[in-house]
Amino acid sequence: MHDFSDRELLAVIEERLEAKDRAYAELVKLTGKLEELNRKLIESEEVKSSFLSNIRNEINNPLTSVLTMSEVLMSGGELPDNDTLKSIIGMIHKESFSLNFQLRNIFAAAELEAGEAVPGFSRVDMDSILKDAVSSLGHRASEKKITVGLDVQAGLAEKAFRTDAEKVHRVVTNLLANAIEFSPEGGDISIAASAEDGWLRVSVRDRGQGIDPDDFKLMFERFKQLDSGASKQHLGHGLGLSIVKATVDLLGGDISVESSPGKGALFTVSVPEADMDVSTGDISMDGAEFFTQPETRRF
Repeated sequence: MHDFSDRELLAVIEERLEAKDRAYAELVKLTGKLEELNRKLIESEEVKSSFLSNIRNEINNPLTSVLTMSEVLMSGGELPDNDTLKSIIGMIHKESFSLNFQLRNIFAAAELEAGEAVPGFSRVDMDSILKDAVSSLGHRASEKKITVGLDVQAGLAEKAFRTDAEKVHRVVTNLLANAIEFSPEGGDISIAASAEDGWLRVSVRDRGQGIDPDDFKLMFERFKQLDSGASKQHLGHGLGLSIVKATVDLLGGDISVESSPGKGALFTVSVPEADMDVSTGDISMDGAEFFTQPETRRF
């Protein structure tokens, strides 16, 4: 057995103390990571719980209204006069549209999340697509007495643009829905579209409450709502802008936002023209199977 000198024993003790300090430092570092992971898990659960609560209301409220008004019409009593009948049918359409809008966004989010969303390119009449997107949300703008202006560059209106009509329609409709929701009553919204150097650019500007630049990244996260909790004042479930961002990414484009509190917001989407050879001569003019049914817009 080796007999250690005092100096050797002291060196061994120092070495083991240093090893203990290193192990302790690693333990502290690992504990920090676990605490951060736990914090994110708790935050994720809270966000998902908030989303489920919001989406329950977003689905239950219009569905309950549709069922109630349908039961009134089917009650067997004397039918209301034409004006009342038209009003009831108009409300059924409004609530049905809201329900359809929410469900299709959920389906779109699920498709994007699963990686199953694939662009389907065709020659697109952008002028018709944009007019349809504005028309589909006309009743919402009208309720708040909001004016929606649409300015399509002459060159874009006269020439087809190769892109995915349905997905571009989805992007514009969600941006417009967001602008209407956060605009004051009697406000105005401007939509401008142009094409240059093979890129389509669509901007949606509102004069609403604006957004703090610190929240720009946060608002594109799934289930995130800047207006949330007990003080929540606006409709929505936190999917719209995340779907816009994911869809624009899928098309190879990008999205930017300019805003500050009290100054409104300007969202600009840029999408490259598809370089594939579109053989069909058909031009997509609606792309609107996503949200609208033409026969329902009469109300």
